[in-house]
Amino acid sequence: DEILTTSHAYNACRNALDFAAERSGARIVTADIPFPPPEPDEIVAAVLACVTPRTRLAMLDHITSPTGVILPIERLVRELDARGVDTLVDGAHAPGMVPLNLARLGAAYYTGNCHKWICAPKGAALLHVRRDRHHLIRPLTISHGANAARTDRSRFLIEFAGQGTYDPSPGLSVPEAVRFIGSLLPGGWPEIMVRNHALALAARRAVCDALEIPEPCPAGFIGSLAAISLPGEGRGPALQEALWAKHRIEVPIMPWPGPRLLRLSAHLYNSLPQYESLAAILREELRAK
Repeated sequence: DEILTTSHAYNACRNALDFAAERSGARIVTADIPFPPPEPDEIVAAVLACVTPRTRLAMLDHITSPTGVILPIERLVRELDARGVDTLVDGAHAPGMVPLNLARLGAAYYTGNCHKWICAPKGAALLHVRRDRHHLIRPLTISHGANAARTDRSRFLIEFAGQGTYDPSPGLSVPEAVRFIGSLLPGGWPEIMVRNHALALAARRAVCDALEIPEPCPAGFIGSLAAISLPGEGRGPALQEALWAKHRIEVPIMPWPGPRLLRLSAHLYNSLPQYESLAAILREELRAK
């Protein structure tokens, strides 16, 4: 059996794939998608070119973590489903950044975090399993729900609702986090998403202008994350540590084949002058190398 993913997969998720594949004797197949990304048609073609009769599952990002690229996930899910391949979507960054309709997307499995753009506590997340796949999925902790006599809910919900002793407060806080953050602008979540997208693009422009480098990909690939290929080589961790130690600026600098990537994030508590300050400091730090 084969499990399909892309070269943009989040490291922890890729490790989980490797663990599952080694345990079961499956093989990981990686579709290479460069950064800056090609056109959406080319991304879809690159993934589908890796599908074989042995492909059982595709783990794909909705929004890639290291590169901040919004993949054409609806098309990918649809095309893979037509080929008999289930999709597990790593949607860690999607809730609160982009509109998300799980029923319309139709992926067999979808995960997402609520502690990022929704601003709920860490530990608040979601797992959505398409109804026709419920019978295949059990929680990692087998607890009281495994033999519960209740009939008011599905076995799937009963088992997942009570996994031993755990603190449910992060999950219970999500509706209030959605309500509160959505109340901060008159247009609610749609206005928040538009505002954060515009700020991410403005931030990227400020940094690229300061470093005299081109913006790496079209705006349509960007949500509230924007990755930039930094000029020069090396100094990824060292540069990130220097930005914090000397300037109290926290920004991730990602390892990537070729140039290291600086990834910008934009939310309601950020403003353009912060990124303009980062741009000026980056220019000086890179010149001092």
